[in-house]
Amino acid sequence: MTASHHLPNMITMLRIFGVGLIFWLTPFQSAFWQLWVVIIYTVVALTDFLDGYIARRYNLESDIGKVLDPLADKILVLVFLPLLEMQVISSFPVFIILAREFSVMGLRIISAKEGTIIPASKFGKIKTFLTLPLCGLLMGRVEVPLKNALPFGLEYLYQVALWVQSWPTWIFTSLIWATVFSTILSFLDYFWGYIWKKSLTQEQGNRTRAIKRLKAYIPNVITLGNLSLGCLGIFWAMVGHVEIAVITLLIGSLLDSIDGTLARKLGASSLFGAKLDSQADGVSFGILPSVIVYTCFQGPPFSQTMWISGCFAIGVYFSVRFRLKRFDESGHSDFFQGLPSPVAASIIGLASVSTLLFTQTLYPMIVIGTGLLMVSSIPYVHSSKGSQTWLRYLKIPTFIILTLTLIQLMGVGFLKPFYIPEIFLLLLLIYVLSPLVIKKPTP
Repeated sequence: MTASHHLPNMITMLRIFGVGLIFWLTPFQSAFWQLWVVIIYTVVALTDFLDGYIARRYNLESDIGKVLDPLADKILVLVFLPLLEMQVISSFPVFIILAREFSVMGLRIISAKEGTIIPASKFGKIKTFLTLPLCGLLMGRVEVPLKNALPFGLEYLYQVALWVQSWPTWIFTSLIWATVFSTILSFLDYFWGYIWKKSLTQEQGNRTRAIKRLKAYIPNVITLGNLSLGCLGIFWAMVGHVEIAVITLLIGSLLDSIDGTLARKLGASSLFGAKLDSQADGVSFGILPSVIVYTCFQGPPFSQTMWISGCFAIGVYFSVRFRLKRFDESGHSDFFQGLPSPVAASIIGLASVSTLLFTQTLYPMIVIGTGLLMVSSIPYVHSSKGSQTWLRYLKIPTFIILTLTLIQLMGVGFLKPFYIPEIFLLLLLIYVLSPLVIKKPTP
């Protein structure tokens, strides 16, 4: 085999080498090296299109190329790490982008072992189309000193860099979150393609049976989403970003209200799904609110000692574990025994970000009160049964206020004067007090 047959693989290897060179030359010491890194990155990004084109155009595709190309793509995305180090992008978008890359890589490996090839999707191409220019623009956004005169040619590129640096922040923020959104869509598209092809294979090409099998995955995927949000929220609570942690908690509680109902409507209830749901609840509504409580008691206005903060956190966690254990033993019914853990966790989360309730007196009382309600024997009506009572009129207002609460916690300032989280807490309080009106029938 001649050297020309290895040309696509050589270009792919050049991409890997170029990324290593970028890591070596960052952070930038001067504008001179910044401009050279931008040039190197541009060449490296172009090879992402060039190697595949040559391989297809001249029929030079090979097994090693099929391994090297996706590996080089994943390594190329790692350029977000030096950008993170130079503080031109925050950690959360980088986490989502890198998590998607390695999740898709793992999905491809699993699929290949099962004899199924997942082709590149249009969302994946859109993601690449947005990601590559974004990294180049962020490299140009870094402000570094011009220590020496630039050689001919780089002067014009330096003027372009200065122009990019003059762009308002909202342009970069919009580009970053557009990339994150396309990244999430791309992962969901790959995941859906994998599940669909696997279902077709298992049902020997019968589309009707494959669709039926596919329906069984949907509730479990939603439950996994709840579990993933819980893990993500724990991370953000541990690093002190309580608002983001509460966002994941509230979205997780919304997903938890969907998965069980959807499983029963689709006839997809299973023992595995029930166990997965219980584990997800333990993380999202047990560990996550406990970490939020611990973090809150460590900061102002409390600044409590570690053991006092730990006692409150452990109390919340064991209340949830007791509540979940009792639910697992009793099974599904029209009435819960004790306050449901998603409601209790939401109350604690909202109180943690409330400007009115996060005080030295009220906040500990709310934490202790929700824990006692969870371990109590007070009967709380299930959402399916509650739809037959006056509680059904609260569904639409609750969803609207939930949406507004999430928007406010994401940093939209004009909503703060309206006390949206406190209004949401008031709606939850109506449910907390509902046993005074909605009585459990006597057996």
